[in-house]
Amino acid sequence: MAILALLAVLGLSFSNFGNAELVFNMASLDGFSRPFLMVLCTLGILWFWGFRRFFEEEKTTTDYFALTLFSFAGAVCMVSYTNLAMLFLGVEILSIPVYVLAGSRKSDVRGNEAAFKYFLLGAFSSGFLLFGIALIYGAVGTFDLGEITAKLASLTPDNQSLVQIGFVLTVAAFAFKVAAAPFHFWAPDVYEGSPTPITAYMVTVVKVAAFAALLKFFQAFEGAIPQTVAWAVYALCFLTLMVANLVAASQKNVKRLMAYSSISHTGFMLTGIFSQQVGAENLLVYYSLVYGIASLIAFRVLWFLRNEVADIQDFKGMLHTNQLAAVAVILAMLSMAGIPPLAGFIAKYRVLAAASAAGQGWLVVVGILASLLAIYYYFKIIIVMFEPWETAPNRELKLADKVFLYVCCALLLGLTVWPVV
Repeated sequence: MAILALLAVLGLSFSNFGNAELVFNMASLDGFSRPFLMVLCTLGILWFWGFRRFFEEEKTTTDYFALTLFSFAGAVCMVSYTNLAMLFLGVEILSIPVYVLAGSRKSDVRGNEAAFKYFLLGAFSSGFLLFGIALIYGAVGTFDLGEITAKLASLTPDNQSLVQIGFVLTVAAFAFKVAAAPFHFWAPDVYEGSPTPITAYMVTVVKVAAFAALLKFFQAFEGAIPQTVAWAVYALCFLTLMVANLVAASQKNVKRLMAYSSISHTGFMLTGIFSQQVGAENLLVYYSLVYGIASLIAFRVLWFLRNEVADIQDFKGMLHTNQLAAVAVILAMLSMAGIPPLAGFIAKYRVLAAASAAGQGWLVVVGILASLLAIYYYFKIIIVMFEPWETAPNRELKLADKVFLYVCCALLLGLTVWPVV
């Protein structure tokens, strides 16, 4: 029923793609939000399908479904908000169920630690978000994004300072949600301690919703951000790209490695947002779709291993015993590494081209260096699959799981051949 509901939303989004609908002056389904909504639905359908046995194995199945769908509703609010009050509601509706899901295995000490860290730091980020929104409201006198944009040019110097401080605090809150350095410290522990399906949900649906909300917020303040703040934002991109890839290279636990991989892709998506104002949503939609599908493949195979403390060596010999799973992971790793001509390469190329067009040549160099570092740790997983190993997992994938991997691989290759977004 969850998959059918998401399919219905996806179909309605396609059929009403050219229409704009304002919902109580708080949210808008328009040319900006519908593509992101379609990405969320696609990733949500694949997630429910690929990890369906996660629900079958748990005793409190209805709780898991309710929490996941409530969280998904918050993601929809975040991609479609036109009012900062709706933004805050969306963030909380998205986040609170995920705090619970991260610690849903009550007997797992690492899961309890992950949930506690996520909740505690999430509360701090919500404080930053509320403080930033309050300062913006105090300076402008409205929560509506359109009215805020219209009033920015006529503000007094004091009110402009309030808006700039509010902007910085709100971006800091978003930086936590997307795990951008130096606000990323929670991500490796939370991703490692959470159940693998929930980690997959966090790096796909949650991250896409947060980036869409950040892009809309950033576009509303276009032209009102002083150069000093802009340089701080680019420093955020630099730190995220370099820290994530340097630390990821030394990881042996696959979930921690994928956490730092996620932070690295955060750096690329931030670079795309801050470099390209016009048409940045198309760039971000394509990147998030490619990254989301590749991540679902990787985490689905990791969950197939049924090892919550998966070491890279657990993939050893997989190509000899589970060819489909191994080939799917290899395709996902190559795409995330940005190996041409795969879709991941096209996504990264578009980001770096946008940075170059914005005059940020140094950021292009940093992005290329980050991609070279990423090749090293992605290939660590690929290489061990080719090595013979007598204890390699030899379980057979069920038919539905095989079809899932075929569909995900076909989507990745389709986005390579036909990158229309």
